[in-house]
Amino acid sequence: MSKITSASDIKKLGTIMSVWAHPDDESFLAAGVLTAAVHNGQKTICVTATRGEEGNQNPQKWPAENLSQIRTAELERALKILGIHEHHWLDYPDGRCSEVPLKDAAKKLQALINRTKPDTILTFGPDGWTGHEDHKSMYRWVHAATKDRDIAIYSVVHTPRHYAKYFKPVDDALDIFFNIDKPPLLKPGKCDIYFELPDEICRIKCDALAAAPSQTEALFKHFDREFVRKAFAIECFVQAS
Repeated sequence: MSKITSASDIKKLGTIMSVWAHPDDESFLAAGVLTAAVHNGQKTICVTATRGEEGNQNPQKWPAENLSQIRTAELERALKILGIHEHHWLDYPDGRCSEVPLKDAAKKLQALINRTKPDTILTFGPDGWTGHEDHKSMYRWVHAATKDRDIAIYSVVHTPRHYAKYFKPVDDALDIFFNIDKPPLLKPGKCDIYFELPDEICRIKCDALAAAPSQTEALFKHFDREFVRKAFAIECFVQAS
């Protein structure tokens, strides 16, 4: 497949399933591609492995015992903003995806794949983008579930220049790459999907991020919305061999 660089090119991806570990992964990493697909009339499916109950950034404001319900509601709001109407929970425990037997997780995903028949899956690469073990598990689960199937799998990457200008300052302030020195970086020409989000799609993406304050309140406090918009205005993926 030729490189994908525009909303029109995203039509080439056909029916898209995106597979993520936590609520908000989809908004941070693929909201632009998914929103463009929705606007194109493509079928889009989002799969989330956990309810994110361990991702507590402010226990006083978001009590730990309520975080699962809080993040569930946040994801519902974000998906509504993105226009995604089909979503599936795998309901595994947050922070423990690596303990789930690969065969069991792959079987759950296979059932969803058989039902929805995606042409493309968007997910994490083997590094998990931030190095998070749950993220790494998504890579393993997806590849096990799609073995011997004709489904294109794309893993999240980023570009060195954009990382240095935007994500490095965010990481310095908020430690988002806490399990890895930096995310996987490729020059734009090496990315199979290099999508510079149109202004309206980027606005929608920022709205989806803001719909998860338990995870993004600190981001919007440290940086103004224009910086956030520019930081997340590019989405990059590389196709698995």
